[in-house]
Amino acid sequence: MASGKLLVVVVALTVVLPGCGSTGVSLHRSLGAASPSGSLDVPVAVVSVIRGWSDALRAGHVAVAARYFRIPSVFFAGDSAPIVLHSVAQVQGANAALPCGATYLSAHRQGRYVNALFRLTNRAGPGGGQGCGSGTGQTARVNFLIRDGRIIQWLRASDEPGDNGSPRTPPSPSQPAPGTPPGGTNPAV
Repeated sequence: MASGKLLVVVVALTVVLPGCGSTGVSLHRSLGAASPSGSLDVPVAVVSVIRGWSDALRAGHVAVAARYFRIPSVFFAGDSAPIVLHSVAQVQGANAALPCGATYLSAHRQGRYVNALFRLTNRAGPGGGQGCGSGTGQTARVNFLIRDGRIIQWLRASDEPGDNGSPRTPPSPSQPAPGTPPGGTNPAV
């Protein structure tokens, strides 16, 4: 990818990411026992990669965060198409385009991916100067595919029930949504 095209991708990511909202990427949660890492069915070594990446980025060490990625790798930050990162400079650019830092909270397996939950923070370093905005304190999820201690896919994932104050279970079709009068529609909508 030419450097001009990379700049366009980084600018597009910067526009997409400030709200750090969720996307349509969703997989079914698999059940399992907790591993010594405190995460469901996720090896300690994989959690170490995820924590290492998030700690480095939150501290503003974009080059260190980029070293957790394999070249090439796939990066999907939200509503735009996934991009393939073919160089260290592109991986650094993608990481620098993330306005929020992230504190690792937990992870679980979802098929071949590891779905990690993070609490969003402001961060230092390149790209962190504008702050995380209204995303600060919210949670966000990323689906990781990690092989041999390196991230080969970083895919922004949808919120799950219970994230950011949402109900843990959606209301059943027979129950009205909160704020809806019995037998009527919600006047606030």
